[in-house]
Amino acid sequence: MTQEDSKANESSLEKETQPHKDPSKEKSINQGTGFWSTVQSVLGAMFGVQSEEQREKDFDQGNAVQFIVGGIIFVVVFILTILYFVNSALENAGS
Repeated sequence: MTQEDSKANESSLEKETQPHKDPSKEKSINQGTGFWSTVQSVLGAMFGVQSEEQREKDFDQGNAVQFIVGGIIFVVVFILTILYFVNSALENAGS
């Protein structure tokens, strides 16, 4: 066996022993957090169903301001929705 053959065998062994990286995960890691990802994260956090993987991604790549603004907007919309239904129920109950 020549040196070139042994080097080729070593490099092929190194490739086989390295863990296989999932390209879809690499793509999501490089993308950051977009609008829909932020909405999904805010809704998941509000309802308490966000995955640990998503939470870590948000902390690693997300911007705190976009999550704070998204959370405030969601809370305001939620309160206005509750007020609408309560007022509608009270109006119908008084008739």
